Amino acid sequence: MPLPAWLTSRVLADAAIATATARQTATNIDEQGRDHHNDPTWRQALAEAHRTTDKAEEIGIDPQTILDASKAP
Repeated sequence: MPLPAWLTSRVLADAAIATATARQTATNIDEQGRDHHNDPTWRQALAEAHRTTDKAEEIGIDPQTILDASKAP
């Protein structure tokens, strides 16, 4: 049974937002002259991005679709 479109859209949006947030967090930390790989804020953002991406993949959303959506204006 296919999922409702609104639910698929919501899961995609959550994953895209979390991915964009992790990317922006890394950029902000790097701009401060610090290594984002050692920063707990970035690690937390990355963990959230992985969690939401995994959830999206479970319902059939392609990771490239998530990445593309995270870069949308």
